[in-house]
Amino acid sequence: MNKQILLEGATSASHCIISVMGDHAGEDVATIFNRKIADVRKVKQTLWLIKSPKATPALVQKLCQHKHSYVLFIEPSAHGCAHPTKTAERAIEFSKDGSVWSKLPVGIGPVTGKLDTRAYALVIDALETVHKNVKMDIWCYADFVQPDKPVKMILGCSTICAIKKDMKAHPDKMKSRYRGIIAIARLAEPYCVWVR
Repeated sequence: MNKQILLEGATSASHCIISVMGDHAGEDVATIFNRKIADVRKVKQTLWLIKSPKATPALVQKLCQHKHSYVLFIEPSAHGCAHPTKTAERAIEFSKDGSVWSKLPVGIGPVTGKLDTRAYALVIDALETVHKNVKMDIWCYADFVQPDKPVKMILGCSTICAIKKDMKAHPDKMKSRYRGIIAIARLAEPYCVWVR
């Protein structure tokens, strides 16, 4: 997919997922993106492990009932704010409903992290890094579940389902307003799955 079209789709979408990106399971950000982009080119999809109560499979699947849904991978608010995951357990199965399990797609690279009952993975069919200084305004997004509240990314909850909404006047908005966009992705059915 054309990078500019993907970026425009992601930044103009009414519904999206915002995810703070950092090193993970012994890999730096560039290595992770290169590996996942290779998955998309080779297998036409990749699975991206997340662990956030604000982006469970049920929430992501509900969010994705709206046209195309995208992921904005953004920088942390400050250097050192995104703590790298040290656990690198490797998933071998996925489930879209938590009941029926299947093997991961053949040819897909490792899906790693801490695999417990809260280990989910976004299903992505287009992924591109952003090599220029592109910023997003966090104050233009609200929580998908509680649309009267601004998005809040905190440790342990760095991925969130969001909607486009002007939250500039909200007293509880995040302090850091503008974040660099590291990469953008498009979600594909079933959008988010359990992994083990």
